[in-house]
Amino acid sequence: MRPGTDNRTPLLAETTFERTGAWTIPSQRTELDRLAEMAAQLAGTSAALLVDASHKPPEVLGAHGVDTAQATAVLASCATMLQGHLDAEGWLPGAPGEGNPFPYGHWLPVFDAVGQSALLLLHHEARARPEPGAPALTLLSKHAADVLALARRCELSEQYNANVLRESESRLNLTEHTAGAGSWSLQLSTREVVHSDEFATILGLTDHRQVRNLEDMVQRYTPEWRNGIRQRLERCAQHGEGFDEEIQVTVEGGSPKWVRTVGTAVRRANGQIVRIQGAIQDISAQKQAQQDTLRLAMRLTTTLASITEAFVTLDRQCCFTYLNQESERLLQKTTADLLGLEVWQGFSAGLAQRLKDQLTKSLNTNRRVELEDFFPTLGKWLEVRAYPFAEGLAVYFRDVTERRRSQEQLMLLETSVSRLNDIVAIAETGAGSDDQEPRIVFVNDAFEQHTGYSRAEVLGQTPRMLLELDPAIPKLRELAQGLQQTRQARTELMVRRKNGAMFWVELEVVSVQATAEEVTHWVAVGRDITQRKTAEDMIRHLAFYDALTDLPNRQLLLDRLQQALAASARSGQHGALMFIDLDNFKVLNDTLGHHMGDQLLQKVAARLTKSVRKTDMVARLGGDEFVVMVDDLSTDPDAAAFKATALAEKVLNTLREPFQLTGHQHFTTPSIGVTSFNGQQSDVGELLKQADLAMYQAKSLGRNTLCFFDPNMQATVSANANVSSDLRVALNEQQFVVHYQPQVDRVGVITGVEALVRWQHPERGLVFPADFIPVAEDTGLILPLGQWVLEKSCEQLAAWADRPQTSNLSIAVNVSVRQFRHPDFVDMVMAAITRTGIRPHKLKLELTESLLADRMEITIDKMGMLKALGVTLSLDDFGVGYSSLSVLKRLPLDQLKIDKGFVADVLTDPNDAAISRAIIALAQSLSLQVVAEGVETQEQRDFLAYQGCDQFQGHLFAKPLPIEALDALLQNPTEGMLVLS
Repeated sequence: MRPGTDNRTPLLAETTFERTGAWTIPSQRTELDRLAEMAAQLAGTSAALLVDASHKPPEVLGAHGVDTAQATAVLASCATMLQGHLDAEGWLPGAPGEGNPFPYGHWLPVFDAVGQSALLLLHHEARARPEPGAPALTLLSKHAADVLALARRCELSEQYNANVLRESESRLNLTEHTAGAGSWSLQLSTREVVHSDEFATILGLTDHRQVRNLEDMVQRYTPEWRNGIRQRLERCAQHGEGFDEEIQVTVEGGSPKWVRTVGTAVRRANGQIVRIQGAIQDISAQKQAQQDTLRLAMRLTTTLASITEAFVTLDRQCCFTYLNQESERLLQKTTADLLGLEVWQGFSAGLAQRLKDQLTKSLNTNRRVELEDFFPTLGKWLEVRAYPFAEGLAVYFRDVTERRRSQEQLMLLETSVSRLNDIVAIAETGAGSDDQEPRIVFVNDAFEQHTGYSRAEVLGQTPRMLLELDPAIPKLRELAQGLQQTRQARTELMVRRKNGAMFWVELEVVSVQATAEEVTHWVAVGRDITQRKTAEDMIRHLAFYDALTDLPNRQLLLDRLQQALAASARSGQHGALMFIDLDNFKVLNDTLGHHMGDQLLQKVAARLTKSVRKTDMVARLGGDEFVVMVDDLSTDPDAAAFKATALAEKVLNTLREPFQLTGHQHFTTPSIGVTSFNGQQSDVGELLKQADLAMYQAKSLGRNTLCFFDPNMQATVSANANVSSDLRVALNEQQFVVHYQPQVDRVGVITGVEALVRWQHPERGLVFPADFIPVAEDTGLILPLGQWVLEKSCEQLAAWADRPQTSNLSIAVNVSVRQFRHPDFVDMVMAAITRTGIRPHKLKLELTESLLADRMEITIDKMGMLKALGVTLSLDDFGVGYSSLSVLKRLPLDQLKIDKGFVADVLTDPNDAAISRAIIALAQSLSLQVVAEGVETQEQRDFLAYQGCDQFQGHLFAKPLPIEALDALLQNPTEGMLVLS
């Protein structure tokens, strides 16, 4: 255990013996000095030294009447005598040395069991030698030996205890580190906390003084747990109630950590509680494993439900543990009937043994197995595929009865029908005959069917009867050369039927040799490829023409446009390119069907072809997009532009006329973009892009019109591209900031804020969302941007949780459709909540009504998962989108937000007032809260409050504020606003 101090020392100081390898007795020096004094008094000498002569040089253990320098001089003068002459009493030589004021004296041996020691009795001048063996001095020598022995035994015991304690502490630290648990002790009299190293490691403490008392320890727990742990400690201190809890603690420089906290009271013999001792154990990995297991179980449940094949799981004894519905249908038994039974139970003995062998093999080898077998009780052939996993086997069953029947039929018919569709003819080479001509000796049924000749008509005839036309002659020569070189040859040629019609045959001829030198027969196998040849012609046509309208396609248009640009550069003639798109074509497809849409496209193609000159080109790019290319308009740019305009208006008027579709009269309008060219352009793709931009400009002007390309259009597109590029840089450099606009309730209490992103552009300053959010949506950058805002909002909620004044505030975050429909959106929200440790219901996600336009079931399921996490859900801008009452009642919403467009004119426009009242009434009937955004005046607020609106947001209370300004507002609210702790 360690007290709360940073200058921690070892439990026991290092002993002198461990440091020097020699016994010294610093703790007994005072007593040994007194022993030397007693010896000097008994002997009547001026000074005395107690010396350990086992050292070199000898070491002073006790002294009287001499200082350190004098003692050193005395020992130096008699060092030689002290080596080996201590077994009996002796006398100093009496020779004064340098710095030695005691040249005279004698020594008494001290018989020590460990070392060689002596008492030196010192004089300034020579005197009569005392009687050897004086009783007093002998007794003094024995007493000195006893004192030295006792001191050395104490030193040995102290060193032994130090080693035992050090080993115990080492084992304790190792045990705590291995278990991931740290111990602590709270002394009730001083409220001081003492803890182990592992305790500090778990909490990430760099300074052990960070936890010195009870309050320091409580503050290490997350805010929501502090009161609880404080109460448990107090009950334990007062009543001796132990506790064992799983609680979150804060970690220096990291995310909150789950720990198991255990505490118990320690009592005296009289029952008085003197301290609380306990431990904490890091269980973050277990908690994470629990969450991972939950997510895995959810995914596994979804996956199993989506499997359309018969699927079961077996334990390692091959007993059923799970069956899906398809497996119940295929095995003709319910889950209740089969759970716990062996998979082969109820089957015939042979089948059961085969199943058992294969499944056991899969378990033993940990490899997948497959088998097909007939199951008599089911009357079916089943394919069985088994995949081993830790708990047993995952097994798929597939009904292959029909496939097996087909295989059996193919086996029976293989010989006779292997070449049923091929023409087979065998001819003798004619070697040795008079005319050397090959003669047909065999043809099959397919030959008769394709040529119209019977066997009797061709047997014995030369193959030339089928190939007399001139075009076949070159092919036959190539065939003959191939046969001479490789003994086989392949070619494609036309063959004449008996009725004179021609058809294409892919012919392969192989020679049959009786010997290495002699060819006796040729076997010819032919396949009718007339359809393929026709298809190839069609493919060549389809490569350059649209299949539906028979107009030139993009490939042919680009080729002709490149030629037109080259011709324009040579002749100086101007041309024009018209990009035509049918307005609201999708509505026709969705209402009357695609077959009606195809009819319209065909009729549009016909009208376009008739409305332009024969030299002009009409092409279809795809969908409802057509292009008209006109060239040779004029060498004068103005005249060419006039002619292009006249032609475009003619096309416009032509397509405005009604179209007679099957049983319907349909009206449509085009949007036409026009751009001119004069040969100076070299990029046909850029020319098409200009016409496309002009067409989109026509659509933005209301459709049913034409528009000429303006370079400003290109500038707008380029500007959007620049914004997209800057957005990527901004995300990398974190140029975005979050402003917060307060939301207040009916009595003025601030209940939360809405997070609104701003772009702090290094050159343009503060940029508002309207200027960059549309580009972020188009480019997909809304995903990382939205996630960043979500993470920042969760971090702010975590910061507010530590302050009583702000701990009850919520933050609303706008979620785009694209962000919400990301497959991992729910996991990302869960990760942000887990990382920051916030209370989920304080996070409010504002969803737009456009989410409800399609994929409704997926949207509702995902909202349900968010709701299960505890997140608050709000429907933003309600009343301007796709909501319907039938859908609204199915959504797990907590709140509706009235769009500011209705709030702005609620006092002047009866319609907006009626809509606002209806929304509030609808929300109340569905037990939903209502927030009105865009409240600018007190009158608007009073009107909405009277109608029953719950919360308000707008400049009447505060504009969106940076976090610093918001904190200042929360510290000092304006008039009419309150902040509750």
